[in-house]
This record gives sequence, structure tokens and C-alpha cells, in this order.
Amino acid sequence: MTAKRPIAVVDTGSNSVRLLVVRRLTTGAFEVLDEEKFDARLGQGQDSGNLTPAGIERGLRALRVVTQVAQSYQPSALIAVGTEALRRAPNRDQFLEAVFRETGVEVRVLTAAEEAQASFLGTVNSTSLRDGHIVDVGGGSLEFMRVERRHLVSAQSVPLGAIYATERFLHSDPPTGKEVRALRKAVRQQLAVQGRLPVLVGVGGAARSLARLHRSKSRYPLRRLHGMVIQRREFHRIAAMLVAMTAEQRRKISSINTARADIIHAAAIAIDEVMDLAGAGAIEVSGQGLREGLAWMELRPGQPVLPDVRAASIEGLARANGVDAPGAADVVAAAARLFDATRALHSLGNDDREILLAAARLKGAGMHIDYYNRDRHAEYLVHSGALHGFTHREVVLLAALLRWAPDGVPDLSPYRAVLAPEDGRRATVLAALLGVAQAAHRRTPTPLRSFAPVLRDDGLQILLRGDGALDAEVLALERQQKRLETALGVTLQVHLLPA
Repeated sequence: MTAKRPIAVVDTGSNSVRLLVVRRLTTGAFEVLDEEKFDARLGQGQDSGNLTPAGIERGLRALRVVTQVAQSYQPSALIAVGTEALRRAPNRDQFLEAVFRETGVEVRVLTAAEEAQASFLGTVNSTSLRDGHIVDVGGGSLEFMRVERRHLVSAQSVPLGAIYATERFLHSDPPTGKEVRALRKAVRQQLAVQGRLPVLVGVGGAARSLARLHRSKSRYPLRRLHGMVIQRREFHRIAAMLVAMTAEQRRKISSINTARADIIHAAAIAIDEVMDLAGAGAIEVSGQGLREGLAWMELRPGQPVLPDVRAASIEGLARANGVDAPGAADVVAAAARLFDATRALHSLGNDDREILLAAARLKGAGMHIDYYNRDRHAEYLVHSGALHGFTHREVVLLAALLRWAPDGVPDLSPYRAVLAPEDGRRATVLAALLGVAQAAHRRTPTPLRSFAPVLRDDGLQILLRGDGALDAEVLALERQQKRLETALGVTLQVHLLPA
């Protein structure tokens, strides 16, 4: 496909019909142009196997809406798929023919294995998951996948999605203890776990809804759901709370979509039981799954798994926000040299170095919004942008470096809940290092030919060599001098070398 033409993905699920429209940014990143969601409940009342007339009508309306939106982008590819509700429906051909007749779009029904592969790709390309499990609770099915060394090694699909589990097991409102135990028993009987892995990633609308609930209950300091980690004890508490409520009480919770209020407790029970089966002490929420995985298959048909999620994500965020890549590369090189030369002073590790260099790659990210508040905008872009593979703690640190690199001491007090005790000092040191690296490359293109920090007994020296005068760079470094000296406890001297 061409770089400029978008692609559209339509997921016809048992609970929702969803649209995703994306456009390639780089070989390892895309940007979302549009989304649409319709709570069609295609699989509701499907106990006999057949889609109900009401479900068919809701599904047709949903697909008319999303295909109209998708086609308005004139996509190079429109990928439309169906999952569990259509897999199990004897009358699915009647529905698929009606969809094609009314929209001109052919919906391909995925096998359980194909659905798992797409969900895996969407997850592994947006998280740091290497070894662990993925759980995806949809309306119709529960997918449970095992990942080893970033490869999908096994996948199970069982008909225990939120709609089917509610209709089959949770008949009372609120459900009785016997009904809840029956659902938990079904999860245990139908899923096989071969060897526990402590990492569990939750995918899909149910996982995101539960993350929103956790965010509102805990006054979580970040708005982002992707990458949120919910501890086992807290998740169990959320599941127990939802089970004890009536559907009407759940509808009154602002963080829960009213369309999910009558089934969200089933998803919470299923995930809670999966956490116990997998031996997971926590669950990490992924904002990307099936639809994004299908997009990756189209964007990277030969090699859909990204080799480095973090690097690809930083590159994509930089491209989306007008970062000058060559200029940023100079800052990255300077920051790396400065960090390495001062290791004996700051005693920070390679993980900190990686955060520093990621921030350096985003130099000027907020410039296209407003020059005068560019650093605040850069901080916001990191907090809210499509940044993948970083923990929420790392997102906060990365954003703080961009916000405070020019001057000042980072204020991390709003984010204490996700930070470690020593992160205040860490951010102060890294921001000072980034500020010096940026100051040394005050102009673009830079006249600087070499930047050499050297730690001596009498202090830190920075040796500069350039093409022509470097007065602007020296002045910028002088403005950073006191802050770096305070952060590292060292005297700084800047020396110009002959060209």
C-alpha cells in the first residue's frame, strides 16, 4: 500500500461492531485517523445457535454506519471480519449476504486461531510483552494465549465471553454465589494452563472498561489506559464489587459504559479466574488488540511482529509531531556521551540511559503546537500520545524530561502513585543532562562538529569543536551550567577547540 492511503478495519464482534482507520507513519508505526463503535449485541439471545432477528437488524445497522465512515476515507484496503457470534451461527450466511447486499462489503469470519493471531499481534506490537499470557474477553468468546519470546505458542478459545457467560450462568440480578461459582468452574474446566507465567495482559473492551473503573476508584494520576497495571488483589476487589451490584447499580457508575453494565461483571469474574489460573500477580491493560493486529498484517505482511516496540513507537510519535530527525539525532549522540562520561557521578543505570535517549529523540515535539509553550505541549504529547512499550512510570519520567530540560527542577508530585522514591533525583539529573545536550545543539543545522564531555579530577569539561563561531552554543551551555553542577555535584567548564 502507499504511505498516504489509509486502511480500514471492521471487527464484527458478538457485542460490538468496531471500526479502526489508520495511516502508516513509518515502517513500525501508524496513526489512528478515526474510530467508531456500535453496541450491536449481535450475539445476544444466541442460545439456540442462530442469530436472532433483532440481533441481525442491529448488526446490519451497525455495519451500514461503520462502512459508510470507512469508505469516506477511500482506504486502500477495507478489512472486515467476524468472530465468535458468526462462527457459531448456523444462519450466518443469511446475515453475511444481507451485509454484502446493503454495504458491498464482504465480512470474512475468522477462525479461532486467526482471531488469536490478530489479537496477539495487536498486543505484542504495543507492549513490552515477551513471555506471558494474553486474555481477551469479548462478547462471545474468551481467548487465552501463551507467548514465549514474543512468539504465540498456543491459543485457546472458549465460549465464555461476557454475553454468553451472563446468559448461561448469571441468571439472577445480582447473581447468586452459586451462579458465580459455576462460571468460575467453567473457566477452570475449559482452559488449560501448562506452566504458570507471571505476566498477564488484558485485551479488549471489557479489560479497558475495568481499567477505567480502577482509574476512577483509585484516583489514578494518568488518563491513559494502555499500559495500566492492576494488582491481583485490587482486581479481585473490583470483580467482587461488580458481582454484588444489580445491573441498574452498575449503570450508575460513570466510568462503566451503560451498554456493558449488564455483562461487565461476567467479564470481571472470567478475568479474575484467569489471573488465578495463570499465577498472575497483576494484569496489564492493552489498548490495542484484534483490529490493530489486522492492521499490522496489512502494513507489514512479511514481518508483522515489530523487532523493537519502543524504538518504533518513539519514531512514530516523532514523525506525527514534526520532530526534526537529524537535529534530534545530534542531541541523542550528545546526551549518550554526557551520560556515559558522568556515570561515576550519577550512578544511574542503562534503563535510565534509555529514557534519556528516548526523550532526546523527541526534541521539539511540541513546537508545531505553540513555540512559547512547546515544552509543556511535549509533556502532554508523551502523556497522551501513542507511546508503546513503556511503563506508566517511564512515561511520566520521559514526559518530565521534555518538560523540564530547558530549566527548573522537575515537579513529579502529581504522579507519586506510579513513581519510585528515588525518581525525583533521577528526573532532576536526567533533565539536566538533556538540557546540556540540547544547549550544545542550539542551532539547526548545528555547526558543532564534536561534543566531548570529559570527567577529570578538577571537574567536568565539555570540549567543543565547530565550523565557525560557537557563541550561541556557549551561551546556551552557560545557562545550563549551574543546574548541571547542582545535579551532579561537579564543576563544569566549557572549552572551545580549534577548528
